[in-house]
Amino acid sequence: MKLSLSVESYKGVDGSSLSPTRCSQMVQVYEMLEALGSTVISYVGIQEEADTKKLFGKTKAKSAIRTFFPLLKKIDFVDYDGDFAANKCFTELGTQFVLACRALDNVTEDTPHKEEIISRLASIKRNAQIKGLINMYNDPECKNHNMWIALKLLKEFRLINWNEFLYTLHCLETGRTLGDAISDIKKNKNKIDLIEFVNEDGDVLPNTCYSYLRSYLEECGLIYKVSSLESKLSDEADLFYSQISL
Repeated sequence: MKLSLSVESYKGVDGSSLSPTRCSQMVQVYEMLEALGSTVISYVGIQEEADTKKLFGKTKAKSAIRTFFPLLKKIDFVDYDGDFAANKCFTELGTQFVLACRALDNVTEDTPHKEEIISRLASIKRNAQIKGLINMYNDPECKNHNMWIALKLLKEFRLINWNEFLYTLHCLETGRTLGDAISDIKKNKNKIDLIEFVNEDGDVLPNTCYSYLRSYLEECGLIYKVSSLESKLSDEADLFYSQISL
């Protein structure tokens, strides 16, 4: 019989990464705000303007913006407190990322030096996301983000099964420490990898409780997929870890 353990703190994860779809939506919002220039707007105003323009076609613009803008704020790609000039919403780092996304979209089969350009633009995107992750780490309001738990486990093991991330959340919820969880994983990895994790109602947790974290780290180039449940730290991650104190 499979062992089941409950986890509740998975709810603290952001519901988005910076997938190609999100990047496209970011470009659309950026261009909309640039067109508005110095017009004063608010976060709610951005949602309403995007909704009025049906910016994302059949996708509900208000809902989409509420999904990915909080992440953009945490990584300092946007700043939308109070009222502000529309063309000041995206920060310098966010603008750099958006312009790289837009440039990538404009690359065609006939673009001279196509592969070199794609490689350079992809590198700009990855570096911006890594810088954004460092910004989030240095934000006191994000100190308890589940991202740091995942990154601590990856630093310790270099290859993790994402069940080990959920097991660590369970340990922390029950008064144990991260060190306790790491010790358990070292001793009982095979058993922990097979545990079924459920929510407070007994329903099996969907992978969305960690998939957005995993996707963001893959987009940064900090990890790569080994299997549907396993990720491995890349060699490039060592530089990132040298810039934070996990």
